[in-house]
Amino acid sequence: MRDALSGRVLFSAGEGFVDSSATVTLEEVLAGAGLFEAVSAAHTAQATGGDPSGWLEEEPPSTYAVDETQDSVAQELLGSRTMSREGSDYFPYPDKGMMKTDILFSAPELRFSRAQQEAILAWGKDLGAREVPSLYKLDKFQKDALEACGNPAVRVQSASGNVFYHNSVGHMIAQDYAHPDVRPQIRAYPLFSGGRVSETWQASKWLVDAPDHLLTPMVRLRDKDFYVNELTHCMNGQWFIPTRFFEFEGQGMWAVGHHVRAGENGLEVEEKRMTMSCAMFLQNWPEIEASKGDKAASIFAPNSREYAAKMPNADRLTAAGLEWESPPLIIFIDDVSGNSSKQWNVHYSCYMSNGALPRHEIEKSRNVKFVATSPHASPMEIIQAVCDDIRHGGTTPLRAWDAIRKRYILVRPWILFLPGDNPMQAELCSHIGLKGNHFCRCCHVGGDKAFKESDDGFASLLQPGRTRTVAETQQAIMSQLFQATHAAAEKPLKNAITSSGTKDSLAMPTINRLLALGKAFRRATPERKALTPEAVNKELHKELLKKRDVPLINPLLKMDGLDVHQDTPVETLHTHLLGVVKYFWAQTIWVLEKKGGFTTFQARLNSLAKSGLKIPNIMADYMCRYRGALIGKHFKTISQVMSFAVCGLVEDELQNAWLAIGDLTVLLWETEIVDINKYADTLEKAIQDVLDFAAALSPSLLTEKNKLHILTHLPAHIRRHGPALLFSTERYESFNHIFRLCSIHSNRQAPSRDIAAAFANQERCRHMVTGGYWYSTADKRWVCAGPAVQEHIQAHTLDAQLLGVPVQKPTVPGRMALAQPSKDSARRPERSPAVPWSRTESAGIDSSLKPPSGAKGPWQRAASVIAVSGDSVAVGDEVLVSLDSASSPNECHRFASVVELLRAEDQLTDVSLVVVRISVLGKDPHPQLRMPQLRREGDLLVLEPKATRCDQDIICAVNVQHDCTRGLCISSNTEHVRQEREVTLRTRTTITHTDKTHFVLNMHGLHNHSLIRSCLPAALLSPKTYFPANERMALHRTAAESLRDTKLQKKLAKEAAIRKTAEDALAKVNKPGTIDLLGLGVPEDDTGSHLAISTPVVDGRIAAPPNRAPVVAPRGPRQRRAKTAATSSSPGGEFIICCPKDSTQRPKPTSQSVIAVAAGGGASQASDRSAAPSSLTETSGAQAGPTGMLAVGQPEHRSWMSQPSLFTMESSHSPVPEDYHQIQPAMPTDASSIAQTGFKHARVDDDDAGDHLRIRGRPSGQILRARAEEQCQMANLTGKQMDAVQSFCNLSPTEMLIDLKIHLYHIENDILKRYFRLYAKHPDFYTRLRSCISAVLCAYNVPAYVNNITTSMTNYISDHLDSVALTQECRDDAADWAIVKTTIADQITQFRSGLKTKIDLAIKNKDDIYQLTTALLSSMYETRARKEHWGRFAFLRDCAIQYSKCVPHGERTKRPFWVYVDEKLKEVRIAHRDGWPEPEARKLQEALFFAQILQKDIKAFKIKSGGVAQTAITGTKGVPNMQLNMEKIVAAFIVDDSAEDHGSAVPTSALVAISAMEHAGPMSGNDGLSNGGASGMGGAAV
Repeated sequence: MRDALSGRVLFSAGEGFVDSSATVTLEEVLAGAGLFEAVSAAHTAQATGGDPSGWLEEEPPSTYAVDETQDSVAQELLGSRTMSREGSDYFPYPDKGMMKTDILFSAPELRFSRAQQEAILAWGKDLGAREVPSLYKLDKFQKDALEACGNPAVRVQSASGNVFYHNSVGHMIAQDYAHPDVRPQIRAYPLFSGGRVSETWQASKWLVDAPDHLLTPMVRLRDKDFYVNELTHCMNGQWFIPTRFFEFEGQGMWAVGHHVRAGENGLEVEEKRMTMSCAMFLQNWPEIEASKGDKAASIFAPNSREYAAKMPNADRLTAAGLEWESPPLIIFIDDVSGNSSKQWNVHYSCYMSNGALPRHEIEKSRNVKFVATSPHASPMEIIQAVCDDIRHGGTTPLRAWDAIRKRYILVRPWILFLPGDNPMQAELCSHIGLKGNHFCRCCHVGGDKAFKESDDGFASLLQPGRTRTVAETQQAIMSQLFQATHAAAEKPLKNAITSSGTKDSLAMPTINRLLALGKAFRRATPERKALTPEAVNKELHKELLKKRDVPLINPLLKMDGLDVHQDTPVETLHTHLLGVVKYFWAQTIWVLEKKGGFTTFQARLNSLAKSGLKIPNIMADYMCRYRGALIGKHFKTISQVMSFAVCGLVEDELQNAWLAIGDLTVLLWETEIVDINKYADTLEKAIQDVLDFAAALSPSLLTEKNKLHILTHLPAHIRRHGPALLFSTERYESFNHIFRLCSIHSNRQAPSRDIAAAFANQERCRHMVTGGYWYSTADKRWVCAGPAVQEHIQAHTLDAQLLGVPVQKPTVPGRMALAQPSKDSARRPERSPAVPWSRTESAGIDSSLKPPSGAKGPWQRAASVIAVSGDSVAVGDEVLVSLDSASSPNECHRFASVVELLRAEDQLTDVSLVVVRISVLGKDPHPQLRMPQLRREGDLLVLEPKATRCDQDIICAVNVQHDCTRGLCISSNTEHVRQEREVTLRTRTTITHTDKTHFVLNMHGLHNHSLIRSCLPAALLSPKTYFPANERMALHRTAAESLRDTKLQKKLAKEAAIRKTAEDALAKVNKPGTIDLLGLGVPEDDTGSHLAISTPVVDGRIAAPPNRAPVVAPRGPRQRRAKTAATSSSPGGEFIICCPKDSTQRPKPTSQSVIAVAAGGGASQASDRSAAPSSLTETSGAQAGPTGMLAVGQPEHRSWMSQPSLFTMESSHSPVPEDYHQIQPAMPTDASSIAQTGFKHARVDDDDAGDHLRIRGRPSGQILRARAEEQCQMANLTGKQMDAVQSFCNLSPTEMLIDLKIHLYHIENDILKRYFRLYAKHPDFYTRLRSCISAVLCAYNVPAYVNNITTSMTNYISDHLDSVALTQECRDDAADWAIVKTTIADQITQFRSGLKTKIDLAIKNKDDIYQLTTALLSSMYETRARKEHWGRFAFLRDCAIQYSKCVPHGERTKRPFWVYVDEKLKEVRIAHRDGWPEPEARKLQEALFFAQILQKDIKAFKIKSGGVAQTAITGTKGVPNMQLNMEKIVAAFIVDDSAEDHGSAVPTSALVAISAMEHAGPMSGNDGLSNGGASGMGGAAV
């Protein structure tokens, strides 16, 4: 800058001087700054309209800190007609109609489109309903109400330019504190409760691990505030410095901190931290400081002065008497489709929960808060905005209204953990994901395939590895960024990412750009030579430094108190249910099909008891039919009952594996952990058992399915965060439904903003009508809804349910529902008749049984009764009952089965009786199921659950299953299937139980599990041992050896191929099998709507279809003939095979290929759409499949004779020629006949296989013309075109080829003729043209901006057509060239307009010269700022200022700005030309003139830019070739200076300026440096 101000930079007014300077001087930047600081600077999101989130200000008007604009709006609206004044019963609503309509149209789970809302309101008005508001008034009220409560929507623009909206986190937290129902449940401190853990505040993260400064920093006792890090005087003269506060269960508030003892030199602080009851506190620091006066700081010994420096706590000064709370947050983000259809419309959506709420409250949808969504921004960009929002709360705390205290408090949130599925959590951890060699986001386990299959590597997969840390992840990302600045870094960078498992999604775009630039720099171009590696490194380093103000790494890595590797806990839904249970389910189904036991398994699944499981139904038929497409709820059911369904059908090892899975599932769904240490140990053993079974049954599961290893981290995560259900994602997955409704009912033009606004309105309505407080600017105080509004929600459960806050009606234990007779009759059903006791079923079983004294009949039979736990219990169910006649405390709770439910006919007496039979608990567990056994052989008892004695209650329902193993039960029973609420003629097989006595207590049931375990003796609760400890290592070695066994792996691969082929065949009977009798090609999704013949199933196999005439192969879903070409059997039992015309059109069979042939030629069973278990690898080969049929062993290539399309409408989708399908002579069905015709296991040569099948000859002309006519009609061709096609069909093949060749040349000529008309509208043409124009107009030596510029630019384009990719034919065509000239003129005008806008904006924003230069050059690609640009752009800004002052508005149309600039440039050139005829002297004086203009600009616009922006180039070295070329070209542009050159007087202003510079002499630049140089450049060299 000193050179520029002193005139040593050769500024130019547009004359064609030759620059002789070739020196390049790059200013030093980032002095002393490290690479980490350069690339990880925090990025501040750009928000519009102030800060609506309510961060602390001097005098914030509301909890949500509505800014001044919102204050004025709220002030106005509270006095408007749309909102009523406080005191009205329906405040803030003007009437009940507005309230009801607002509730209806703001319901989260019942969304209406704009048209539906108008229709509903019109319907109500037409029926004469009162107080029906118009849609306009409703919109006005909702808008005003949202402004009154505070609009939380904030606009964010990410570093990549993506724009999205998010609802302020602080606003939603403040709403929780201002709600009288939610606020009492928010915890401020962690709780120490021994080993019991059921909530987040009892786990170690909040209690122990979180940094002290994140937690609530104070406690108020006896109206005194005690802060952390402050000296406290305690009872008995003790001193204490608390560092964190917590609640001790049953003992009030306690503190962790340092004891302080009095020494010779003052108070000495002990380093070891201890605990102390806060009840011991007497004086806080302000009191101590007041008593000691100025000597307060000196009471500490010299070695403890560091503690005194922290007093008073900065939070005390910030609070100014207010209380603090620091609630933790749970942040969830995932991808979700915004469409209701199957089309995937990805939105990354972020939700939030208040981690200080109890688990049962967190599970409610009303406490799941929407934060942000965007179809454009990446997940990390959304997380960046959320982190910025939370960090704002750390620096400037939120001032919230406390609905309990009725005063303000300060709130500082922090992140507790981040639930999600494994891929999203891996991205949040900057991890490579599950497909990497080091696949675990929590530890460094893993390696390449060879390592995983080694003994040590395989064993390492069964336990957690070395823990990942945030510091090493940051270092790995920084190392990758730095490595990307080196030439040829792509391969080393890939190796580094693979070896570390660290891959940051926010850093990868920058890394990829640096790699691309590095490749470009190393390649030579016509304009420059290839750069050396050293030069490439230098350029890439400078490119990286340009990103210093942009966030480049994961923002979560810099969040205080958050360890992403430990705070992304393992989630049970995706890792256990959709992982472990799903894998073993697939393996088990394969085994059952292979053994032929699948039918029995399905019958057992249909016969299992569901009472006590609290599930709607066991959908056995659905789960077996769509066994490859199940979801989480199905696997949750499977894990609870699978052990009973497969007992005796599979080997003991697989049976025990399901027992271990059931035990693990029960542990994971535990909500009340009594002893966290014992629980964690038990959980670790259960996980180890499941992994051992995986190693024993399918070792490749552990090397290929990484979820099994990830499960090993779950015990540590439960210790850290609490029960696994706390970080379950099921509540957020359910909340996606509400999000999708908001997305569907928007116009999709601004999805992020509209969805955020919809959720903000929902929260506003729910907050208002349920009694939440908001700040009334009219009354200057906090108000809530009127009594009529709050009472309405309590009285109208439907409206409460619409808002997601249903009013819970407590269940009444003992209440009965009467049994109803059959509803088959047309008349209205009546209640069952009352009978005396002697006629009850119980009296018939035991005549000595009598009702309790005082209980009088007659009695009505009831269908169900409510237990104490709220379960509905029916006759025949097993229950847990409490007895008053127990001989010992252990027998007070007994298992029993319900025999009969009776209620007195006289409802006034309200007497209910439950007759139960005591179940005898076996002494030993079941030998196979290892669960307690029950025998229903006890005495009958009559219980009176509604009696005053509470010791005769039914406690809960219990799930028991019949012991079919003991009873040898078989699947011989059938039951009718219900469809459409009717009993149909279809039946299904069920199990016939041989007795009604022996049952097994289902210990895998999740419902009431803890209560059931508490009633069992210790002998029945002993842990199961599946693998002795001394055999585990041998098991793991054996598993690893099997992975390295090549022959075994080939065998498994062959079995996988068999299974895959069988599944392809079985897939065809998921829908009713149909045959296209007429060859019409029924679409696959329309089966059953046309004439079809179903293929019956007999004993699990497809029976032979009825004899019918041969038919051709069916068409596919797009009406194309399929490549698979078999048809039904002929009357003679033969097959009709459809073959290709040429054998080269089909894949070559391998030695292991066979034709899939069943007894009747049909498909077999319903299939699994999933792939084979991971232990089975797909390959070629075939053998007998699980149903006995032969299967094609070619999974990667569907055979040309693939069997599955025989009797179904589904087939291959590959298009084939019409003559591909022809009816051929029948072939025998037996294997020997097939072998004789060449189709055998041995390799078949193509020629041999095709000789007897090949179709010879060509279809007749009539067939071709008929097909041509059909296709022409489908293509909507004209009559003339159809005639041409018909004529074409009559040609010979050679004539057809000649005709096609001529037609191709005709099309090519036509395209070339139209090339320019197409190219002139293409973005590439505009990009090239704009690059040339911008380079000309931004050149520092351009002589004019209007005068002759268009002509000069047109001449340049004419001489250099290749610069814009035009052809000479375009130049020679007058019409085409006229279009080019017009486009050039338009683009020049647009670019000049853009430059003027940027100059005016720089003047308005007071941007310095560096910012102005950057803004004006931003539209040019690869243009470097030269020091000469400073003078020219300062001159343009000065012209703009003078133009606005000197040229009136009325004259600006006749004298535009750029004409004014041309005039000023001409004046400068003429003045210097007349004053200094010598070129060298004139050149120097022009430089001094522009230097003076630059100095004036620096004084007017102070320097604010940093060192990077101040970097500029002098001379030609380092200037891109295109920039140099255009600067040389504009120097030769001719402008019209003739009028002034001959006799015109030199303008006075120019002469005065030149004279002033002559008298002043060379400038030192001191003024410029003092005013805007050194002071504004951050110390950089000038």
